[in-house]
Amino acid sequence: MKKNRLYIIVFLLLLLVALYFKFFRNGFSTISGSDHDFAVKDTAAITKIFIADKANHTVTLTRQGKGQWMVNGKFIARNDCINTLLYTINMVDVKSIIDPRGWNTVIKTMATQAVKVEIYEGDTRVRVYYVGEETSDELGTYMLLSQPETEVNYKQPYITYIPGFDGYLTTRYFIKEDDWRDRTIFQYYPYDLKSVTVLYPQVDSSFRITILGKNQFSFDNPVTGRKAVALDTVAVKQYLTYYQSVSWEVPANTTKKDSILSSPPFAVIKVEDVKGKISTLKLYRRFAAEHQQEKYSIDYKYDPDRIFALVNDKDFVLCQYFVFGKMLQPATYFLHWNDEMLKK
Repeated sequence: MKKNRLYIIVFLLLLLVALYFKFFRNGFSTISGSDHDFAVKDTAAITKIFIADKANHTVTLTRQGKGQWMVNGKFIARNDCINTLLYTINMVDVKSIIDPRGWNTVIKTMATQAVKVEIYEGDTRVRVYYVGEETSDELGTYMLLSQPETEVNYKQPYITYIPGFDGYLTTRYFIKEDDWRDRTIFQYYPYDLKSVTVLYPQVDSSFRITILGKNQFSFDNPVTGRKAVALDTVAVKQYLTYYQSVSWEVPANTTKKDSILSSPPFAVIKVEDVKGKISTLKLYRRFAAEHQQEKYSIDYKYDPDRIFALVNDKDFVLCQYFVFGKMLQPATYFLHWNDEMLKK
């Protein structure tokens, strides 16, 4: 009799352990079926990603070829953001279901604030889900899956995460077009360049570097036609490396755009590559703000941190002096001081 009772106790204990691992180990998880299959394993097959918020703001990302995506069919997309999004789409996993006590609150919040995500392979929509806010510990993200064929939502939202990553995923599904845009101005290895011209309309310090071959350069003033006879080729080679990765910071948000562009730029950078493509950048001073006077304790007339720029006569943006300062050298920077500097 005692032996049978012992068997019953052991059986019940094993049953309780099994129930714990099935239902309670991961936040009362009862995960089963297809209502939690958020991840797309073959991201190379993804051709389009559509993201929309509750205010009807949308962004459409489309794959154009190997490694290149477009934003709303107008702009090249930022590779870093695309790669992060594809990684998230591939790795997102369910952490747990929601504590029943907070279920109604999560559903109501998602109904008004969640972002809708549609993922396509060709013309076929393979995933539709909603991305909500972060959990209170900021280590999970509320998500709800929908049936891609019918867009009927599953009833059970989940707390999702990326294994090994401490944080939430909401911020990776952003809507603003300008945030997705590629911000590259120049991206050239030195010997992909044919010439670099820097003009200073207000001072006589303009120069043009023409790449003739390996370690062979021509250097002149494009305004006067004077050529250098004492060129520091080390300085030239170092300077050309600055064009490997040059980007603008943010779109320029100012009501004075027309006034700024009607004034002459203080510098113009013109780059031609070996394929004949020409890129032009016009730089304009930005007046210093009052808080900068207090920050630096110096009476600056112009902003010491940022400048306005017009990229290819199209995009009006803000750039950092931290990026462009080293590119705005005078002609004398490239010349040996001990020799005759220029000849006609």
